[in-house]
Amino acid sequence: MGTLEGLIKRELADEGYVEKASNMDLDSKTGNKGSGNYTKYSRDVNAWGLNGCQGQPWCCTMQFAHEGYEFGVEKALEHWNMTRKTYVGYNCFATYNAFKKAGKTGTEPKPGAVVIFNFSHAGRVVRVYSKNGRQWFDCLEGNTSANLSDRNGGQVKLKTRAWNDPTVKGFCYIDYAAEEKPGWVHDANGWWYREEDGSYPQMVWKQINHHWYCFGRSGYMLTGWIRWNGEQTGTGNWFYLEESGEFAGACWHEKPGGNGALERWYV
Repeated sequence: MGTLEGLIKRELADEGYVEKASNMDLDSKTGNKGSGNYTKYSRDVNAWGLNGCQGQPWCCTMQFAHEGYEFGVEKALEHWNMTRKTYVGYNCFATYNAFKKAGKTGTEPKPGAVVIFNFSHAGRVVRVYSKNGRQWFDCLEGNTSANLSDRNGGQVKLKTRAWNDPTVKGFCYIDYAAEEKPGWVHDANGWWYREEDGSYPQMVWKQINHHWYCFGRSGYMLTGWIRWNGEQTGTGNWFYLEESGEFAGACWHEKPGGNGALERWYV
């Protein structure tokens, strides 16, 4: 159930993460600090069946990994204008070219945009604002330091950059607003429903287009037999939800009985 807000929160939460000396303590923020270019980001991208380039510079890989954490790997590939066969999210300039080919690059910083720098470095715009008569953007970057031109500093750092930073090659845009239109959304975990304000129903029945649906604790639409007593528990009344999620209403359905045999219930 990814959102731009969720993506930015994820990125900011990782500020201070340091690269590791070896393939140990990858999930620790500061443990096993070293200069080996080992990170949890490369490990996870590798686990998705893509080239995570463990042991190599990771500023761009980190940005793709966060996209995958928030939206799922298939949606992340779509956002980055790549497929599993054409994935180049480990390379800054190749990533920029993929966005450019899709007509999704520009010179204006926008929240969520992937920033590609001329010195072979990548970051993410997390905030755009004006201060003292000038325009700035905050950029979350990996494999860097407080030095604005550092592309191999070994940590995740939030930096403030001028709108017209001359080291920026370009901004790669993803239309997150299109992702956040209200209505039904399907991801790797199932179907959920996005409300007008971006929230989603949880632990509740909801009528949508004259049909009743039930949403569980994680916000996903439930199907099959459920017991409901103000929430999905082992007590309360039995209800049957079709594969489409719609409440079936009054009709016959089969339900496993206590001995494993099918029983016919009218609900």
